[in-house]
Amino acid sequence: MSRILTFCVVIVLVLSVSCAHQTIAGKWKGQMENPMGTMELTYIFNVEGDSLSGTVTSQMGELPLLNGKTSGKEFSFDISFNQMNITNQGVLQGDSISLKVPGPGGESMKLILTRVSEE
Repeated sequence: MSRILTFCVVIVLVLSVSCAHQTIAGKWKGQMENPMGTMELTYIFNVEGDSLSGTVTSQMGELPLLNGKTSGKEFSFDISFNQMNITNQGVLQGDSISLKVPGPGGESMKLILTRVSEE
């Protein structure tokens, strides 16, 4: 009986540690292809409750994330660029994020972000 109890406790601890790492908060990097070449992007996500804030930085500068919301592993935020609000939708998938970004002509571009380890 004590072996079963010990096993259950170990499983709960392992699951709680793996779930703790399943968070959007932190620093993420990705690359986006555009007509001028590859653009490196760095996102900083801050989560408080179901509210998301942060920044996105590229070679062109830094922009704040606006109207950010989270719901489990899914989240959304806006970026204001050239007087346009661009809504981004993301899904956390372990240590990567799949981000859907509206592109020119109405089609969406998919951007994969990877977590930057904090050393």
